[in-house]
Amino acid sequence: MNMRVILVYGSVTTKTEMVAKLIEEQLGDHLEKSVEVSEIEPADLKEYDLVIAGIPTWDVGELEYSWQDFYDNMDGQDYSGLHIAIFGLGDQDAYADTYQDAMGILYDKFIECGAGGQIGFTSVDGHDHDESKAQQGDQFCGLAIDEDNQSNLTEERVNDWCEELIQWIQSKTEASV
Repeated sequence: MNMRVILVYGSVTTKTEMVAKLIEEQLGDHLEKSVEVSEIEPADLKEYDLVIAGIPTWDVGELEYSWQDFYDNMDGQDYSGLHIAIFGLGDQDAYADTYQDAMGILYDKFIECGAGGQIGFTSVDGHDHDESKAQQGDQFCGLAIDEDNQSNLTEERVNDWCEELIQWIQSKTEASV
């Protein structure tokens, strides 16, 4: 049985969309669908085994506008059996106190709704920030990208993260055969 994998992203400045496209390329046939968050409803995610969610931190520690609407409609969803992997974009220099907060806020909401976590966590090493709602110990709850200050690291970080996701997808697919 193949895993059903969807990538959902919100992007105001197109930076998150650009990272989503890199992830699409890396995942290839492992990805069933890629869609902007404004084009899908929270209940639609129940059709999938893995949701890869891309969200930029907007303003000062806030959710991007389309994600805010989606988030507000997640209450009451039962995501038991659904796994999540999140990537976030943020600016660690200008917003060191709220770096990647949107990723953490969204992750917590998915977990609150019963989704499985701990997929695609990445080290905080190499990021210079003061606080983050996405940080759990010495890891972020997903892939942290800073296109404003570390765009030279984006491709390598995405490649490494996608390799981990592909290994996880393959292990789950093999286990279900």
